[in-house]
Amino acid sequence: MDLIYLFNSLMRRKWLIIISSVLAVVIAFLFTMNQKKLYRSSAQMATGFTTSDQVKLKDENFNIIEIDVKFNNVIEALRSTKVLSMVAYNLMLHDLESPDKAFRQLTDEDRKKDGFRNITKDAAVKILKDKYTHEKLLSSYNPEEKKVQELMKVYEYDLESIRKMLSVGRIQKTDFLDIQFWSTNPELSAYMVNEVCSEFLRSNESARSQQNVQSIQTMEKLVAQKKADLDEKINNLRTMGGVDVSVESSTKLEQISSLESRMTEEQNTLNSATLSLQQLTKQLAEMERTNAQTASASSAASAELSKLRTQMNEANQEYISKGAKDQELYNKYTKLKAAYRDKLNSLATSAAPASTITKADLQQRQRELELQANTSRQNIETYKTKIRELNNSVGAAASRSATNLALEKEVSIAQTEYENIKSRYDAVMNNTIVPLDNFRQILYGQPAGEPERSKRLIILALAGMCMFVFCCIAIIFLEYIDVSIKTPSQFLKTVGLKLLGVVNKVNMKKQPIANIFDTEQKKDDQAVTFREHLRKLRFEIENKSHKVYLFTSARPREGKSTIIKALAHSLSKSQKKVLIIDTNFINNTLTREFEAKQELESFSAAGKYDYKEVQGIITPTGIEGVDIIGCQGGDYTPAEVLGDNNLLNNLAPLTEAYDYILMEGAALNVRSDSKELLNFADTMISVVSAKSTIKQTDKESFQYLQSMNGKFTGAVLNCVNKENIDM
Repeated sequence: MDLIYLFNSLMRRKWLIIISSVLAVVIAFLFTMNQKKLYRSSAQMATGFTTSDQVKLKDENFNIIEIDVKFNNVIEALRSTKVLSMVAYNLMLHDLESPDKAFRQLTDEDRKKDGFRNITKDAAVKILKDKYTHEKLLSSYNPEEKKVQELMKVYEYDLESIRKMLSVGRIQKTDFLDIQFWSTNPELSAYMVNEVCSEFLRSNESARSQQNVQSIQTMEKLVAQKKADLDEKINNLRTMGGVDVSVESSTKLEQISSLESRMTEEQNTLNSATLSLQQLTKQLAEMERTNAQTASASSAASAELSKLRTQMNEANQEYISKGAKDQELYNKYTKLKAAYRDKLNSLATSAAPASTITKADLQQRQRELELQANTSRQNIETYKTKIRELNNSVGAAASRSATNLALEKEVSIAQTEYENIKSRYDAVMNNTIVPLDNFRQILYGQPAGEPERSKRLIILALAGMCMFVFCCIAIIFLEYIDVSIKTPSQFLKTVGLKLLGVVNKVNMKKQPIANIFDTEQKKDDQAVTFREHLRKLRFEIENKSHKVYLFTSARPREGKSTIIKALAHSLSKSQKKVLIIDTNFINNTLTREFEAKQELESFSAAGKYDYKEVQGIITPTGIEGVDIIGCQGGDYTPAEVLGDNNLLNNLAPLTEAYDYILMEGAALNVRSDSKELLNFADTMISVVSAKSTIKQTDKESFQYLQSMNGKFTGAVLNCVNKENIDM
């Protein structure tokens, strides 16, 4: 939408805007006429949220978001029902117990209220003291306490009245809170802000003490429980754990390795004895004679060999019985074993010559080898048994190690839980000594010496400005939702027809058309503009070669009759003779206004048409040089009512007597009259009202006008506001 058009719309309604703004100022003036003088008092309280001068119980990071939340919590606490109720109770007690120094003096009208008369002073004081001492709120369900609440409303000490005049906020970028109160009594304002701070500190201390007691009791139980759990886990570890499993397993693995080495040596000894025994068996089979001397020597050697074997076995048993760890016993066993082996080898060597070794020697040696083999087998079995025992003990140690790990983990978890609970318990205990908050009042309210500056002028200015802006926005909104044509430029954009002329809006009831064209009388601007635009339209018509014009419109009540009358007046002023033929059968406005003869439908000349024949149905209009032929009117079309020999088919004689013939047709949207009348006219002119909105039926009618192939002269935009003509 064009900005100039919006500006003109505002200018057209400037008096409405001005009057509305002035009216708003007057109303605001009346509302603020009896405004009371208010005294403001202010107090400040430090929170300690952003300062670091207090004792720190733990390291904390500076969190802006958390600090904002804390400030909001404190502000809400200062404005809470509990704090303000305690303040209100205190104020009521002050005024009731000290009526001479009361902050609010009741008027006679206040004393007549039910809230003042329904309860006695002593009863109210007793209830208020009890509630203030125990920090409890009045109940609306208790009839007596309900009466106290009504009495507080009379004194304007109820929560709603206090909150209305109380302001609590953070002083930007500081650690302080600002508490302000406005009242008609400067002492009341000062008392109020100080009491709000005092009651908040009292409520906060009470809540903190109660919370600390509950927290300490809870923490003590948790600490005792966690300590008992930790002691139980430690005892389980001591009972199930014992010696270090890793050291025990390492020692037993070393023993297993040593026994496996000994078993390998015994296995080698067994193999050697077995081979020697096989050789002796072969020698005994071949030997046939024995040697007594050799037998005697062999017997002595056999006795010595038996002694060495006995000593070797005893040393081995002693070494094994002592856990196979004593290196000295093992060295003794090794020496005896080496001596036994050397003796045995020497006997085997001496037995090689058949002549020196007897059968008895060989038999003795056979027995010795068998005994050695049996001994080695026993030693091997002993080693295997010991190794199995050690392997079983190692497996048991591994299982015990897993159990120990689980117990140690349980102990570690219990230790951590105990330390966490203990640290929290210490923090709670420390909080009872050094509170985490640091609330303190740093500025006490003082009675104001002068009342606050009146904001009456600001209120009046805002009222006038708001009304001014509201009116402007409302007018712009109404113009925005108004989709009518309004301006010539909008007509060309939306309609698309050739614009023949523009006619502005004129109040025809106050300014008849005859007076508009009377140049001797003084005319207003609207009338002068209307007359000048009719002259432009007259000029356009006079420059055409057409004589018979048909005026139509897309919809009814677009102003066709008015345009025809005004154009006839204008043509009359230029010494032109004009004949108006009312062919709008459905609405014969022109016929009724000029009181013309209603002969058009029934007239038919007997012979050839000429002016004299038609003159009988022509009616003078009272406008110089302008006549009219009226119609009876009805719900029919020209084709239905006019015969073949009708007047419209024989307009040639009339065109010689008149310069222009102007006909009016019905609206195109609702009837086909104008389309049928076009056969009798030279051209057609459409009248469009600037108040109209373009709908689909209008577009179809406009498309018909555009498709007339030269028989459409143009459109006249009617009823345009004077300010919108040039837009």
